[in-house]
Amino acid sequence: MPNRVLISRDSKPIPCEECGLPALHVARLVAGDGTLLGQTMVCTACRRHRSEAEAIAVP
Repeated sequence: MPNRVLISRDSKPIPCEECGLPALHVARLVAGDGTLLGQTMVCTACRRHRSEAEAIAVP
């Protein structure tokens, strides 16, 4: 199983410096075997916008 990024359901979003939306969360990086690799900040709005832009850019 690949590594995963997990956002807690209890995570309270804060404003993102990039997009300004209150969608920035602390997320855990978890290996396929369940081992905690670390933590990172994830903006769910920026991530969604990037994937939409990539889908439009692909011919």
